[in-house]
Amino acid sequence: MTRHLHPGCSRGRPGARPHLDGGRDAAAERPSAAEVQGTVPWPRLCQQEVVSEAGRHGPVAASVRPTPGRSAPGRRGRRVGYPIALNRIAVAALGPLVVAAGLGVTGPARAAAAGTTDPVTSYTKTADVRITMRDGVSLDSDEYVPDHGCPCPVLLVQTPYRKNGGVAEFNPYFPAHGYAEIVVDVRGTGSSEGYWTSFGTPEQLDGVELVNRAAHRPFSNGRIGLAGVSYSAINQFLTVERLSEVQPSHNPVQAIFPIVPMGDPYRDVVFAGGNTDTGFIPLWLGLVNSLNSLPADDAASHPAIALNAESQHLVDIAQFAAPAVADTTLGGYESALPSQLQTYPDQAYDNPYYRNVAPLTRIQDVHVPTFIVGGEYDLFQRSEPLLYRGLDLPPTQKKLLFGPWYHGNPSSHLTADDGSSPVHDEKGNLLPSTNNLSLAWFDHWLKGVNNGIDRFPTTETYQIGPNQWRPDTAFPYPGTTYQPWYLGASPSGSGAPSLYDGSLGLNAGPAGTAAMPWQPLTGACSRSSAQWTAGIVAIPPCTDNDSSAEITGVTFTSPVFTQPYTVSGPIVADLWLSSSRPDTTITATVGDVQADGSTVFRVTAGSLVGSLRSFVGTRCGGKVMDCSVYAGKVPVVPWHPYTHQSQQGLTTAPTEALVEVFPTSFVVQPGHRLRLSLTTADLPHQGPNLSTLANSSGGVTTLYFGATHPSRVYLGALPAPATAGGAGKSSPANTGATSAAAASAPVPSSRAGTAPAHLATGTASPAEARPSLRNTAAHDKVLTAAYGLVAAAGLGVVLRYAPRRRRYRPSRR
Repeated sequence: MTRHLHPGCSRGRPGARPHLDGGRDAAAERPSAAEVQGTVPWPRLCQQEVVSEAGRHGPVAASVRPTPGRSAPGRRGRRVGYPIALNRIAVAALGPLVVAAGLGVTGPARAAAAGTTDPVTSYTKTADVRITMRDGVSLDSDEYVPDHGCPCPVLLVQTPYRKNGGVAEFNPYFPAHGYAEIVVDVRGTGSSEGYWTSFGTPEQLDGVELVNRAAHRPFSNGRIGLAGVSYSAINQFLTVERLSEVQPSHNPVQAIFPIVPMGDPYRDVVFAGGNTDTGFIPLWLGLVNSLNSLPADDAASHPAIALNAESQHLVDIAQFAAPAVADTTLGGYESALPSQLQTYPDQAYDNPYYRNVAPLTRIQDVHVPTFIVGGEYDLFQRSEPLLYRGLDLPPTQKKLLFGPWYHGNPSSHLTADDGSSPVHDEKGNLLPSTNNLSLAWFDHWLKGVNNGIDRFPTTETYQIGPNQWRPDTAFPYPGTTYQPWYLGASPSGSGAPSLYDGSLGLNAGPAGTAAMPWQPLTGACSRSSAQWTAGIVAIPPCTDNDSSAEITGVTFTSPVFTQPYTVSGPIVADLWLSSSRPDTTITATVGDVQADGSTVFRVTAGSLVGSLRSFVGTRCGGKVMDCSVYAGKVPVVPWHPYTHQSQQGLTTAPTEALVEVFPTSFVVQPGHRLRLSLTTADLPHQGPNLSTLANSSGGVTTLYFGATHPSRVYLGALPAPATAGGAGKSSPANTGATSAAAASAPVPSSRAGTAPAHLATGTASPAEARPSLRNTAAHDKVLTAAYGLVAAAGLGVVLRYAPRRRRYRPSRR
């Protein structure tokens, strides 16, 4: 007998009496004044048990009912390799979800449901429902249908991690609250036939068909929502965008809730900064392909289909795996091969494949209410705010929750599912769990419940430093001013263990240079290792102190702060450098030096292959694609083309390079210092391809700073620092205007577009101050070839966690 968590228990709030006919006592359902203030504990957890099974062969139907009186959950979500389905903490028993402090709930919207909680119901699972696509390919799905209250809205989840087992995306929270849920193995994965193209056009068109089918299922009322985490979150955007293209006048999707989605696969993760991702991509590809090697779920009842699916999965790996990995590994050398040997031309550069699978490419076609959950240490940290920016929707229909989590745990630092351990932002708004937020979102837009979720803060960002949530109307925060912090030759006196520790000040300091030898192993002991393995390799003290990663680089450290210094949004490091070799890699890390002077907390970072430094000077509107995001006249999100044609080697002469540092929100506390650390590698996050490796090996990169070559880093401050007491002199304050030096400093040059005539910082207009935050979700299909090299690693991750998970094996009655 398999036990499941279920929100419907007798331990609910006293007076809330669930009925299986879909109704409740209206008076009992109404929240009390104490509940509205968030002071009444929410119901405890309970479990469910399977009570029936419709046969061993063919579709399995399992009815699930509440089992009162159990004290511990029977199936708890946990991180399982990468990426986890929802980190389904316990699916908890709820009385009404009173998001009152944050959502303004004052009473029941209707007799059947108060706040955001629907009547509790049992539900039935029908396994292995085959769906035939337009080209005859058979996709496998599981359906979870409430036993009462349907026809009802349907939530669709599209996953490559196996719908049942593996890193299953089924979330019992939804069918227990009145939503039918359909979980589908995407084409070429799990138990589905076809060839996997990782978000490719066939998969995107499948999404359109799946939505239309879901709208016409017997249990559906025609209103569809899209749900899921990571890959499934990316597919939400791609499906809605394709629907707008294919059937613009009829879109059954009424709302989406993407959790940690990607916006631009090339720039977010696969080749961030121009280097190959060697931290996450191998684990991810190993996981997907290891799961694909398992037998189909319905092999016993449909052996022919299962055999075809399994053989296609193997062929899928073989037909492009080896050549794709080879092309990627060659980098720029690939173009020297005969054309017949270039299976995937220019695979190491941005190309049409990445554009096609990037949600940011067609973000303007998303016209449904969208709630984005992103992370400041997520794999897709760069694009989640850009996706939000790119949505052409009113504030009531788009939200951004940007938290301090890794990709594998996008639900920490929030109130628990059952309402315990409540978390509030700095203005007192309650921050429910992602389960409860998504339920409220779907209740409002799919069921018409007036629960106030549309009045939830437009953006909620977690401020690193004070460790608190900040609600606002935009990200970066309104009024943000981009301030240049100049690198200088004066010793900072911070005691950094680096090769060189200069000053970081609001005025250009003494001129000088600093040398960085090529060191490809830098970065292993840092928070970067944890972030770029989705939190799997999170090893203290490396996650808490970045100082060991600074040893082989150079650092520039500010004076001690006397007042809090608030920073939000993207960051750009505008550097002048040269190299003794034709290429190099620059990793720029922004750190918070703690009061003890020896602990450095890594806040955020970015990197750039020197030969790919060219950037497009065209200003972006809402959509960030082939353009740069400006704050005033500062390109805070520089767009690097990352093409073979734009590549230009370095020389021994100083040249300017803009390093995009991913967006964040943090506060430097009094007694702390700000630090910019520069290194020539970030392992295991990134590794060079062969051409970059050959052109960088043994080189020495020289960094220039001073009035002639004003290397600096631009931070979005709120408000801006007051005076620019020269480097290493007076302590910075957090009020006032930008320095005169900043106003007259030269502007970053551009090899494409029109370069600004001069640099003048100031409060950017709302359109300029908010970098387009858009989510692209494309994990390079070509890198699927890496399965042959990393299957063992991926399978190891699966085997490690698999024994802890309980497969859904209903007992026969």
